Amino acid sequence: MKVFKRLLLGLFILIVTAGTISFFYFKNKFLSAPPNELTISNVGQSFDFIWKSHKVGDKVIPNSYMFVPVSLPGIDQTFYMQFDTGAKSTVLLYENVISVNEKYGTIFQIDTLDNQVRVLDAKFKVGTVDVTANSLGFKGRGTAIDWENNSFIILGTVGNDFIEQNPIIIDYKNKNMTLIEATDKRIINEDDFLPFTFDGRRIFLSAQLNNEPIELWYDSGSSAYELIVDEDTFKDMSKPNSKITTYEGSSWGKKTKISNVASEGMFEFGNTSVPLTYVSYVEIPGTEMLQSVLKLANIGGDLGGMTGNKLFLEKTLIIDAPNLRYAVKN
Repeated sequence: MKVFKRLLLGLFILIVTAGTISFFYFKNKFLSAPPNELTISNVGQSFDFIWKSHKVGDKVIPNSYMFVPVSLPGIDQTFYMQFDTGAKSTVLLYENVISVNEKYGTIFQIDTLDNQVRVLDAKFKVGTVDVTANSLGFKGRGTAIDWENNSFIILGTVGNDFIEQNPIIIDYKNKNMTLIEATDKRIINEDDFLPFTFDGRRIFLSAQLNNEPIELWYDSGSSAYELIVDEDTFKDMSKPNSKITTYEGSSWGKKTKISNVASEGMFEFGNTSVPLTYVSYVEIPGTEMLQSVLKLANIGGDLGGMTGNKLFLEKTLIIDAPNLRYAVKN
């Protein structure tokens, strides 16, 4: 009996400890963000973005990556950065930046700040928008640029610091976006806004699925998926007798296992309806803790999950971060 009680006590401590670690991670890592280093100006004009496909095995995913044009001062060449609302901050690729400096001189000032290698006092344009950054970090090394054979040169990722102080209109159908002032008449006259949360510069959209309220973590870097859920929800939302298709992908250099299965339902974003046709479950080695965090946040509960661009491909999405509201328009 004493042994049984000790086992129960040990199990209880394990559960409490795991919950505490998950909560600590959730509050201090997942839902926190470093200071915004960007200063944004010259807003109000639309600019085009570009889709890039991705081949996984014999499967081609046409709208995998969303890239925006980037120009650097004094250089007559267009570069590109991925537009990724799953990224808290704008980041660069180290080897790519080194290649630019080697070809054009010291365009990027690289130094050590708080024991981290960063780019200081950067100036560039994202589309038509002028951006000044006190400092930018690196995410991934990238590769040296092959100037002769590569005309589509990627410098890094544009994150949610870009939209934190200004609303953005993403016109998926016409493949363009517009960063605007909060007083712009295009959103002042909008009457179909819904609330969202922006904790840690992560976007959680409030919506409905099959007349039930949900929270959707919006990550434009997860372009190919309608709804990513945890493993248990994946099983619950699968249509009976549906075949699960599985293939390998990658996320920030880590191999992923992606499973898709047919589902059915209807999202309601205010007055705009979007059908749900399948759900996905993504396994990334070393991110088991994230699955716990998703459940703790009620993102991966009975209905909620992560969504990318797939649901909005024929729509216009307005993200008004300064006022914590959004709208989906036909």
